[in-house]
Amino acid sequence: METDKLKALSDLAQTLEKATQFNMLKPYNDREDMYTAKLFFSSYSNLNLAVMDIIQVCMTALYVMEESGNDRKMASALTIADVLKIALDLMPMEEFQILDKCHQLHLKLKENEPEDTDNLNSR
Repeated sequence: METDKLKALSDLAQTLEKATQFNMLKPYNDREDMYTAKLFFSSYSNLNLAVMDIIQVCMTALYVMEESGNDRKMASALTIADVLKIALDLMPMEEFQILDKCHQLHLKLKENEPEDTDNLNSR
């Protein structure tokens, strides 16, 4: 019986050693106790939709918590706070700065447009 357990453990160890399934977490800055997981998005619009979905789910959970007299409210609130932190981490702040600059340029260009162009566009 003990031999069977040792063989099973040895087989498991060999399987784990050769495993390719553990590829989600990558070492973070050569620290033994930290890992990173990458998320993939097809576009900034897709990223924005994911962040909006996360926020909407958290809002719904908060509304449900408010309506229920559940004793686990504090734990749930902390979980929701953690999820919202992830949503904040996903926000592309540098890209938003670029969008601001594009918006300012758009307004400046629109300011310099001849008024006749506006009349042509409204037809």
